[in-house]
Amino acid sequence: MNDDPRSPDEVPMHVLDGLLESCQSEAKITNRSARMNVKSMRVMRVRFFKTKTVLVMAILFAATTNLRAEPFLLQQDLFISGHDDVNIYRIPSLIVSPKGTILAFCEARQGDDGDPTDLVLKRSLYDGQPSQPRNLNGYPRTFGYGVNWQGMQVVLPGKGEAIMQPCPVVDRSTGEIVICCQEIRGGLANLLKNEWHGRCLILRSTDDGMTWSPPREITESVGHFAAGPGVGIQLRSGRLVMPGYSKEGSRVIFSDDHGHTWRAGVPVNNKGCNESQVVELIDGSLLMNMRQGGRYRYVALSKDQGETWFKENDEQSLPDPGCQGSILRLPNGEPGGRDRLLFSNPPHAGPFEARTNLTVRLSDDDGKSWKTSREVHSGPGAYSSLAVLAGGSTIGLLYETGAAHPYEKIAFARFNLEWLTTDQRSDSR
Repeated sequence: MNDDPRSPDEVPMHVLDGLLESCQSEAKITNRSARMNVKSMRVMRVRFFKTKTVLVMAILFAATTNLRAEPFLLQQDLFISGHDDVNIYRIPSLIVSPKGTILAFCEARQGDDGDPTDLVLKRSLYDGQPSQPRNLNGYPRTFGYGVNWQGMQVVLPGKGEAIMQPCPVVDRSTGEIVICCQEIRGGLANLLKNEWHGRCLILRSTDDGMTWSPPREITESVGHFAAGPGVGIQLRSGRLVMPGYSKEGSRVIFSDDHGHTWRAGVPVNNKGCNESQVVELIDGSLLMNMRQGGRYRYVALSKDQGETWFKENDEQSLPDPGCQGSILRLPNGEPGGRDRLLFSNPPHAGPFEARTNLTVRLSDDDGKSWKTSREVHSGPGAYSSLAVLAGGSTIGLLYETGAAHPYEKIAFARFNLEWLTTDQRSDSR
């Protein structure tokens, strides 16, 4: 029997509002999928202290009322050229570990072209779900994650050489992080003379990036190969794929034993392509997105997990001044929802100096079209790296930027899908 003589419609709204907020945790309302929908509200009885019964509404999901998370774009400087006795920071790379830790890698170039270059890292730890309640639009308030960073650590010192183009990949089967990078003997000055006399190295971490194994050379197995720049991916089959390039053009190297041995795939037919990134599509094929001489990105497909490539062409919907770009799959948490692809670069069809207006684009058809875009920074901007942060609702972007030129600093941006799909005229905060 109901202890409250009022009908459900007569229960005061402030009571229902409080109960609704408490029910959100049980209903697991988050902004993981960019939209949250309420299918129905079913009245149930809850007995408090065995004396009183009140009527509350239990939330069930589906699609009648859209509750949309608040758009946001937050940015901070992470590596500033001239700080920590480093002349210039370049070549950002961003991944998220199985524990949720954000790992931001880059090159720390010590001085002139002949000076050594170190591979460095900063980490931001994920402390689990926020202890404070979520607000009604479902945005989780994790203040420290992606804001507080541990001090910079040197993953691999140059010691007279240039350690270049970090390209990490997370092996989610083992929890390990594997990095492929290139060592150029004699520093950057020799890179300008002959890029293909360096060594291809592999490092790994078993403790969330706190410590790293000594480098192991794999040049004999894969040839002279420059990884990325950017990140590698793990396919649904478990294969680790490192995109990059050799003097024959863009290609990938891959491992089927968790990064212990590596083989090289066949390069694309366009020798003018070099820096590349790759993403696995819904049907299991791979899409490689490449830098070439300018004007547009170059793309190719693979049906054999990166061993060979076909359907190569200029991607005229992605203008490019001849710069590295980043491509990423964004999982869709909605039942039956389609994953999206994200792509970032300075979107100008040349010249080389047009490295400005760094922009993120969205595709909802596996890269066939890119109808949505949003500018992250209106000034200089060059290389970038995208990642999905822990929880799945926030996207991270590590990118080169500055006021006078794009190599003054490497910044870290966090944004959600609502910001990306909101009209440009809307304010970011």
